[in-house]
Amino acid sequence: MLSKFGKGGATPSRKPGAAISLIAADVRIVGNVTAEGEIQIDGQLEGDLRCDRLLVGESGRVTGEITSETIRIHGEVIGKITASAVVVARAGRVTGDIVHDSLEIEAGATLEGRMIRKSSVAAPALAANGEPARLAPPRPEDKKVSGKGPAPAAAAEPA
Repeated sequence: MLSKFGKGGATPSRKPGAAISLIAADVRIVGNVTAEGEIQIDGQLEGDLRCDRLLVGESGRVTGEITSETIRIHGEVIGKITASAVVVARAGRVTGDIVHDSLEIEAGATLEGRMIRKSSVAAPALAANGEPARLAPPRPEDKKVSGKGPAPAAAAEPA
């Protein structure tokens, strides 16, 4: 399956000397995993994962934070994903935020969480006091009633 990792079935380029690591369907790992090369997970991983390329097979399940350059998900991921390119295949299931440069979601995939583009992460999400940013009040010219569209509703009298 790793030979079909990239689009068009092309064999992905690897760093010289970097090995492909396989976590088979009958393997369960509890703890953090770090690898310089590629990892294919057909088993279960409960912990954080850091690698260059990741393929989560249909029987694979990762519970933890994932950091990688490219990720292709056919199985289940529960936790935050940070990667340059993420592909969630039709059998893929993700519960958690995805921080990405490129995101592809195939029809039938299941996602529950936020999709955050890496370029927008640099922008401040919270004000200095930790409160979410608020919308600016409407401009005075926006309050004028024009002949176009419905008239504004009358304010209700307090009871």
